[in-house]
Amino acid sequence: MNIEKTRQYYAGLTDGDVCDCAYCQNYVHEIKAAYPDLAAYLETLGVDIEKPFETMPVDAENGQMLYCGVQYLIMGTGDGFEETSVGSVRVSITDSHPATNIEEDHFVIEISFLYLKWNEKTCKIILTQGKPSM
Repeated sequence: MNIEKTRQYYAGLTDGDVCDCAYCQNYVHEIKAAYPDLAAYLETLGVDIEKPFETMPVDAENGQMLYCGVQYLIMGTGDGFEETSVGSVRVSITDSHPATNIEEDHFVIEISFLYLKWNEKTCKIILTQGKPSM
């Protein structure tokens, strides 16, 4: 695991590199405030919680959106990474993810079962700006 290269990778990403669908943008807008301990943990790995590689939203109900999994890239090999839980959220390595275009060593972690406020106002703004939705 190469934390410094991971930090550099995320520092090089822009807001435009994150999927612009309503579900991903809701995640970006809500995650840090809803899960500050998870954000702090991911930061120790060099990961910016507001720049997910992949999100897997399930359903919005009663103003809450369930994300059954959210994935992040970490540079280097998985050596030294230990699966853990941060509060009620599980953090583990996954082999089931979209292909990456990164040629150097990297792996993908998945955080699972997050509930976020479904910010309908934010999502309506995103959708009316002509951006694609899921």
